[in-house]
Amino acid sequence: MGISINTNVASSRASNYLAANHANLQKSLDRLSSGRRITQPADDAGGLAVSMKLEHTGKVLRATTHNLANAVSLLQTQDGVLKSIGDIVSRMGELRAMHADVTKNTTDKGNYNSEFRDLVGQITQLRTTKFNDKALFDVTNGLNVVLDEFGTNVFTIDQALVKTDLDAETTLNISSSFTGALATTASVAGNTYQDYTDALEAIAELRATNGGQVRRLNYQIANLETQITNLSAANGRIMDVDIAQESANLARQQVLVQASAAMTAQANTSNDVALMLLQ
Repeated sequence: MGISINTNVASSRASNYLAANHANLQKSLDRLSSGRRITQPADDAGGLAVSMKLEHTGKVLRATTHNLANAVSLLQTQDGVLKSIGDIVSRMGELRAMHADVTKNTTDKGNYNSEFRDLVGQITQLRTTKFNDKALFDVTNGLNVVLDEFGTNVFTIDQALVKTDLDAETTLNISSSFTGALATTASVAGNTYQDYTDALEAIAELRATNGGQVRRLNYQIANLETQITNLSAANGRIMDVDIAQESANLARQQVLVQASAAMTAQANTSNDVALMLLQ
């Protein structure tokens, strides 16, 4: 190739390599400083699109697990109230037995009846318990809890029918507002021993249903947590940089930048030969 002053091909090529190596060095620095393999869409457009979907799904699933945990808290609150109602019914059965004691006089029996009516009133009050303004009892349609990220798979929480179950087993008549005749005439002896046993079994059944629902939701939470972990791992394989590999690449790019810079400087002096010929 002839010697030329206007055109220095060697310098142009060396400059191109220097620019490319410098860009690769900068990209390697960006990856290591951010911890991400994809720092801009041009790095891997398809991978970025998949990563965005995985990340979104993970966020929705995380929110769903929070919702399920709140539903479990609601059920636990419901069970606490059911336990209290069960204790009350058990006490009513105890009052029924003591009321039948032949040694008790009229005043004693009146005291038992007074406590009995107070207990019926307490059951009536407990039935109005709410969790964040959501009724826990005596609603027939239930509460629908979303179980997945699509919002199509739902589970219905029972809002235990305490009034219906107890009134079916006894003559407590707690469906009333506990005023008037019931407040003054209700008697612990108005129910048989078996009535109180049946009422307690009804409450036990409601608590068993509650426990099964809690177990169901806990299993779903565990399932969603597994999905979130796997989605995070899949997203990490797309987005996270391999530190060891990228560190080696950084060292390589640093050497190439230094070498291309040196060769660019060397190529810029190659036309000095032309000046020597002109002297």
